[in-house]
Amino acid sequence: ATYDVTGPSNAGVRPGRYSAGVRTPYLVENVIDVSAINSDAGTADGDILQALDIPAETLILHAGVEVLTALSSSVTIDLGVTGADPDRYVDGDANATGYSVLTATARMVSASADTLDALLAGAASTAGKIRVWALLCDVSGTDETDRQTDAQHDTGS
Repeated sequence: ATYDVTGPSNAGVRPGRYSAGVRTPYLVENVIDVSAINSDAGTADGDILQALDIPAETLILHAGVEVLTALSSSVTIDLGVTGADPDRYVDGDANATGYSVLTATARMVSASADTLDALLAGAASTAGKIRVWALLCDVSGTDETDRQTDAQHDTGS
């Protein structure tokens, strides 16, 4: 099953110190209590947790998982964008308390709005708490008009 645990949507809203015209990377995070998912039954093997909303035209510089409380034994964690690359940032983390081992793969532009997803595999889990984080930057165009065409730049000499 797939569970949307992203919380209040941040789509279209740039948290932190974002201001229009200034492109500054920013951190987003979400703490997920696995025991509270699925009417407090926890997750099944292979469940996907949609952890963070990623706005359209956003560069994901990097992302990771911090295990605050270990999940049930044998659970591994993948983190990525399920349709594009489900283990792009974390691949098969053994869910020991602390930060996950990040993959060498990073940086991805999300052309359309999407979610950063945690895949919990290997076993069901009735316990555990994780913090999913991502470092993002808005890369949408600031002047995507027809004024930026060859005709306007052609000097005709």
